[in-house]
Amino acid sequence: MRGIIGLFVFFSCSFFGRAQVGLSPLNPIHTPLLQKSISSTVEIRQTAFAPYLIPLEELDSIYDADTENWKRKEYNSWLMRKMRNEHLIEVSKKDFVLKGDAVFNLEAARQSDDTGRRMYTNSRGYSFTGAIGERFFFATTFYENQSIFPNYMDSVVSARGDFNNPADPERGSVPGYGRWKPFNTSESYDYDYTLGTGYVGVALTDQSFIQFGHDKQFVGYGYRSLLLSDASAPYTFLRLHGSFLKNKLTYTTTWAVLQYLERVAPVNYNNKEAMFRRLGARFSYLHYQPKHWLGIGLFDGSTWDSQRNSHPSSIEFYSPHAFIFTEDGIRNHILGMNGHIDPFKFASIYGQLALNTRSGGKALQAGVKFTPLEGLMIQAEWNEVGSAFYYSSKNPSQNGIKVTEPFEAGTLTQDFYQHNDQSLGHPLGVGVQELTIRAYYRFRDFFVSGVYHSMKKGQPLFNASIDYFQFEGGYIINPKSNMMIALGNINRTERNGVSALLDTYTYVAFRTSLLNRYLDF
Repeated sequence: MRGIIGLFVFFSCSFFGRAQVGLSPLNPIHTPLLQKSISSTVEIRQTAFAPYLIPLEELDSIYDADTENWKRKEYNSWLMRKMRNEHLIEVSKKDFVLKGDAVFNLEAARQSDDTGRRMYTNSRGYSFTGAIGERFFFATTFYENQSIFPNYMDSVVSARGDFNNPADPERGSVPGYGRWKPFNTSESYDYDYTLGTGYVGVALTDQSFIQFGHDKQFVGYGYRSLLLSDASAPYTFLRLHGSFLKNKLTYTTTWAVLQYLERVAPVNYNNKEAMFRRLGARFSYLHYQPKHWLGIGLFDGSTWDSQRNSHPSSIEFYSPHAFIFTEDGIRNHILGMNGHIDPFKFASIYGQLALNTRSGGKALQAGVKFTPLEGLMIQAEWNEVGSAFYYSSKNPSQNGIKVTEPFEAGTLTQDFYQHNDQSLGHPLGVGVQELTIRAYYRFRDFFVSGVYHSMKKGQPLFNASIDYFQFEGGYIINPKSNMMIALGNINRTERNGVSALLDTYTYVAFRTSLLNRYLDF
């Protein structure tokens, strides 16, 4: 604790006041705009560990996405300004900024489930961000959701829980969200689930900060992360992020509280909401970026036993150091390298290489992104989690590994690098080979995107291969809230050597796209 206080004092003394700041977004529309804006300058800014610090005025100007030949129309009436140009709630005083939006996803599909009801997702909630003075910032979001998913998502969401199994009724969780419950009493899969995030922070320098709250993080430059991804559910954490040597050297340490979906109290305890079992976690990342077009970093992610379900038992957990451990209380220990190089202004090459020191499991990522034209992004990425033990501590007594969704059967849940029974890295878990090709084009407020995933899973036999296509087009009504109308189609074919399962999901959506929603399983 003294070390943390000393670090806070050091950063505070070196702070120079600037514009009001906040943290970068994690969503499919704003994130590419922000990355493109940063890459077009020669300013050195570490973006490998997201979210990162950025001035609020810069964010709004990037969201507008104006070009030299076109500027979005401005309106005089309050209704049209809120609908087209502004956040629903905007308060801007000398020392206080607050921006808020209603968030929703009203998505209806053409297809129906086995009982004849149309598949859909109905999400409602709110999102607020703000700043107090030049140092303090905060944010909070909440989503209440109900869904009838396409069949392939049913197999993912319900894999660790069953509506009709009273012995194990609550192990399932929706990827990227929280634990689900039945929406009604029927035998069909109606999922009721929530997502809530919130944090407060203080900026110590222009790129150094302290953050405390309940949210997600992402390490890497690609679509997936094999180290730490926002594809899992939010978790509670304290993060210290320091920037040195004119932002060429950065170091981040996050202390987190994770859980796996086993109750502390037994079933006959007559307490349905008894606490789940916890794990401690610490994620550290050391990044060196000598030029704006070149960066490389070392990642250290560890999970720890929790003593009396309240705190990790090892004193090492509380230290901000990384990469050196005595193994005391560690369940998992993942070491990784992450980096990028931009040989041209319109091209970026990136990758990750990782090792689980507890089991010897390995993982690899290699990717490239192109932005050859204004508004166009093309990305190709290869991910391989070749070992059945990459996200888990190896159990020598376990025979005949069988990969399920997304973890191996027969291994203790607490031995996984996971939260809410969701992988903290690649959402498909272990035993995965994946080629991803993505394209996105935006002209003014119109957009179109295409996605292809070729996946093999079930190592060592790779007993399932998946082809996933998604096409989406639409119109962005409000760039600040990402309010849009979208029409899309998903075609997914899974082959297991015996049969082929085809899923088609055609949908229309009216939504605010303010978080990454992963459906590509």
